[in-house]
Amino acid sequence: MSLGEPKGWEAIGVDGGGRYHNAFPASNFEILMQPVIQNARLGLVCAVVAQVLWGCFPIYVNALRTIAPFDFVAHRAAWSFLLLANLVLISKWSPNIGLPERQEIRQGLSSRTTIMLYAAAAILIASNWIAFVWSVMNDHAIDASLGYYICPLIVVLLGVVFLRERLSKLRWIAVAFATVGVGYTTFAEGTLLWVSLAIAGSFGFYGLIKKRAPLSALAGLTFETGVLFLPAVAYLVWRACTSGVNFGEYPFWVYILIVGSGAATILPLAFYATAVKHLPLSTVGFLQYIGPTIQFFIGVFFLNEAMDHVRLTGFVFVWIGVLIFVVPPRQTTSRVG
Repeated sequence: MSLGEPKGWEAIGVDGGGRYHNAFPASNFEILMQPVIQNARLGLVCAVVAQVLWGCFPIYVNALRTIAPFDFVAHRAAWSFLLLANLVLISKWSPNIGLPERQEIRQGLSSRTTIMLYAAAAILIASNWIAFVWSVMNDHAIDASLGYYICPLIVVLLGVVFLRERLSKLRWIAVAFATVGVGYTTFAEGTLLWVSLAIAGSFGFYGLIKKRAPLSALAGLTFETGVLFLPAVAYLVWRACTSGVNFGEYPFWVYILIVGSGAATILPLAFYATAVKHLPLSTVGFLQYIGPTIQFFIGVFFLNEAMDHVRLTGFVFVWIGVLIFVVPPRQTTSRVG
């Protein structure tokens, strides 16, 4: 199946030998229950763990409010790359958990096209991180969750525009509901939800580029953080020299969280990469809404962000669009005789 070929809602399944095949289940709920893969339980557990870790990440970011958002993102990129680079140097990768091999890294470095693709992906993921971290540190975690809710709808539109994929009437309706939700909130509050749109847009284009990218998830992240590493280190040195920020004044646990931001970035991606290897992609897509749902409840109940009737109404429209998007209608069958 080519990249530009419309896929509709056909699920991509995996047979017992680990090979992908086309399947046509009635709904995503049926996909969750069907025993199409060996190690399906492992894949399901890994997918849920990845989404729970991503969903709880606002708590991690909120604990580092004493650090400027750009500083945290620079640390996140630098420590992620250092961790991945050391793992590449000292480890023998296991193919069962989706980690990259040294040969894969060498092949990527030998291709100018691959380097350019991941350089663009690095800029987009850095933009996504900045928007997300800023939103959490400035009491907009709910807006961040909204961005991740509408991100799959943005990806669908990008597929229509850039990959010439066809959009069914139901998906157009889903996109319309999400558009109404964002538009209503923007009009009623008089403020554009730029954080939500920045998160959804940057991650949507990031996914579009990754669709064309040849490397595995963690090998790709090694490239992306490698592109960001030197600018991140240069920025942190510049901040230390010019801003009067004394990094020695932070409590010890802050340094632990700063260094741990690399592992906090890589760990859920490792779980996600494992899930993709052992589950149909449509199942993984359905489970991706666990993350923003957790973020939403953390924003409301843990971070005590305001949720008035305007924002709730906007979310309701988006949630309706999401439900239409992930739950396709039952296929009708005509009786013979």
